[in-house]
Amino acid sequence: MLKRLMQRHLLLLAVAGLVGCAAPRYETATLREVPTEGSAQACLQGCEADLNACKQTCAENYQACLKRVEPEAEAHYRQALDHYAAELEQYRRAMAAYEFQQWMHWNWARDPFWYTPWPYPYAIQPPPPRPPSREADMNRLREEQCGGDCGCQPPYDACFIGCGGKITREQRCVRNCPNTR
Repeated sequence: MLKRLMQRHLLLLAVAGLVGCAAPRYETATLREVPTEGSAQACLQGCEADLNACKQTCAENYQACLKRVEPEAEAHYRQALDHYAAELEQYRRAMAAYEFQQWMHWNWARDPFWYTPWPYPYAIQPPPPRPPSREADMNRLREEQCGGDCGCQPPYDACFIGCGGKITREQRCVRNCPNTR
């Protein structure tokens, strides 16, 4: 019964995945028309200098933030390792009980009134705990505390337009495009 239910769920997930793959995928393209006047070129150079300065400041702030986050990530990882060790011990005990149940050919999972101290019946093999990942913790903290856009592009776009340039954005199909004839 459980095996059939699992097969049905896997089949539904596979069908949903295939349906999701067939959807068209679009991307926004930004097109810039550079002004041709001579005075506009000097103006654009000023815009680009401001953009580069903003990006430089952003990169320096990001590196400083990473240095602040590293000790916190390391402490969180050590804490996660301790939690993992406790989960591993619980898993070891649950597997011993599961193997004993299988060896004795007992299947108490069918009896709804049987109490087990574990969160799953022994007739079902317990899942092993997932080990923590130092890199996943670092990536999460990096994204939460340091990540993101510094906001350099909107002022540059405004400056570009102020110098006489034109910016247009258009949606382009890049994958699974419908056939338009």
